[in-house]
Amino acid sequence: MQVQEISRDRLCMHIDLLQKASRRLTRVLTLKDLGAQFALIVREMFPSIDVHLFLRPDGSVWWQPLVNGRMPELDRILPSDIDGEVTECVVREFPAGTMVTHQLVDGAGFRLLCLRDPSAADDAPLDPASLRLLAYFFDTSYQELLTRKRVKDLVFSLNQRVLQLNRLIDTGIEVSKLGQGGFPQRLALERAAALTNASAGRVRVMRGAAVREETRFPEGAEIVPSSVTRSRIETDFEFEGETYLFELFDKESREGVVQFEAIDHLLLDALARHVQASLENRYLHRQALEKQRMEQDLLVAASIQEKILPVSLPEIPGYDIAGINIPSKSVGGDYYDCIPLADGRCALVMADVAGKGIPAALLVSSLHAYLGAYLESGMPIVDLVRRLNQVIYNASTDDKFITGFIAILSPETGTIESVNAGHNPVYCMRADGSVQELNAGGIALGMLERDFPYQSEVTVIGAGEGVLLYTDGIPEAADEKMRLYESHAPLKEYLLRHRDLTARQFLTGLISDIRSFTGEAPQNDDITALYLIRS
Repeated sequence: MQVQEISRDRLCMHIDLLQKASRRLTRVLTLKDLGAQFALIVREMFPSIDVHLFLRPDGSVWWQPLVNGRMPELDRILPSDIDGEVTECVVREFPAGTMVTHQLVDGAGFRLLCLRDPSAADDAPLDPASLRLLAYFFDTSYQELLTRKRVKDLVFSLNQRVLQLNRLIDTGIEVSKLGQGGFPQRLALERAAALTNASAGRVRVMRGAAVREETRFPEGAEIVPSSVTRSRIETDFEFEGETYLFELFDKESREGVVQFEAIDHLLLDALARHVQASLENRYLHRQALEKQRMEQDLLVAASIQEKILPVSLPEIPGYDIAGINIPSKSVGGDYYDCIPLADGRCALVMADVAGKGIPAALLVSSLHAYLGAYLESGMPIVDLVRRLNQVIYNASTDDKFITGFIAILSPETGTIESVNAGHNPVYCMRADGSVQELNAGGIALGMLERDFPYQSEVTVIGAGEGVLLYTDGIPEAADEKMRLYESHAPLKEYLLRHRDLTARQFLTGLISDIRSFTGEAPQNDDITALYLIRS
């Protein structure tokens, strides 16, 4: 029974470690980074083992090393019959250690070698359940990496298609306008014929060898082939992949048809360049209008977000509270609030959407709406977060998720029940000068559809103690040399050094210190914080 309890405790510890590590794996960009981060997690779970990772692409017979451990000459210590088909998760023990093989979502084989270090003091057995859990955890992270790559490729392909469509639409608009009387090339053709005394002229718009549009002057005039006409001049220019060819025929004079002069060619060329400039100006004007519309959309989104973020925080008897939000763009992806509840409690919220701009603002709006509805229902905080995870997953694309911290404060007792959904650790400043981190929770909201078991934790803040909620725009603020603010002034230490200030004074001083550190470097992320002190 005692062995079972130890195994169960070890498994629970491993699950908790995997939950905390999930946020790290969501940031990896390459398979190599995924392997390196995963190996670190395995070593944290089993400090006394040597970790080796291998992948065998679907259809290949060769295992490719992904992460190499410390022990060389693996062929000497591994069983000779380890190769074979990989169809399910299998844990196999052998004298030198334990091997886990698993088939990934794309048919690739995954192999985890955990080799025992004879010199290690901790010779705890490798739990097969934990090893299988690790294999499934790698499979999930591998699927996320493949999904992000597919989404990135799809977004790139869609952007290319949108760009092609915009050009097609722009061309269609030009054609429709040019078809109404042939302006501006018709006007230029008429003026050129009048100034040069040409008996006829035409403008052809060609794409390659194909004639897409033709304008003649006089309208309906019969154009004599070049081999027959006595005099002819031409000029052309390229615009939007099309060739605009201007031609004038048969210069008339009192003596009959004569050759065009050099000045005639200069006049035709100048008028053609006027047409080119007109077309380019119209194109630039359309671009300017599009930019203006986008800026207007951003202003609308910014005004909506201003209504979502609190203008002022509610007064909580016995507490001092202040908040701040500084978006890096006109609209940001950070959100915070302090929401009074019907039973006298208050909800403290801090959230950070992956990404910025209008998509992030839309997701913030969804979070605000659902959070308000769920808080009014009075459901337990763990159930509330689980529901938020589901609705955010349904409302966002695969590359969008929200890290968040939600806490319920009982003002009379100072009790705080909180859930940290993949967010930065929240700092609880204690009267004895220590700082407690509030980390219990689970994965970020909307990251995965699965019903993950979120956990809550309960703490009590006493007189003179406070809680600091913030987003990663504060510790990750960088100066011109790309040094992070956290390395300059760790937030824990800054909190303790300024514990005697009011909540508003603390936040004002924090922002001033960040600005002093970053200098002229641009703000790359939203800066948001909420500080609560019990009087």
